[in-house]
Amino acid sequence: MIILERSTLFDRSMRKFVKGNKKRALLVKKTLRLLLTNPRHPSLRLEKLQNSKIWTIRIDRGNRIFLVRINASALLLVDIGSHDKYKSINKKV
Repeated sequence: MIILERSTLFDRSMRKFVKGNKKRALLVKKTLRLLLTNPRHPSLRLEKLQNSKIWTIRIDRGNRIFLVRINASALLLVDIGSHDKYKSINKKV
């Protein structure tokens, strides 16, 4: 079983990301549920960022959840946002 932990940055970004947008909130919930049940599901498009310990999963076409593997059974959700956010996320982790 996979355990998900959330960083303060993730919580803050998540509030902004879903604020007033029920569809986005449902997409995030669906994506995280899928991550817990089948982390290798093709629709997640799990990929490791180049030269980094950060991984991303796809929420929709332009948005990602950034995460770090803590150990074999635990993941830390680091941030959420547009695909371009990866440029700044490496500096924060």
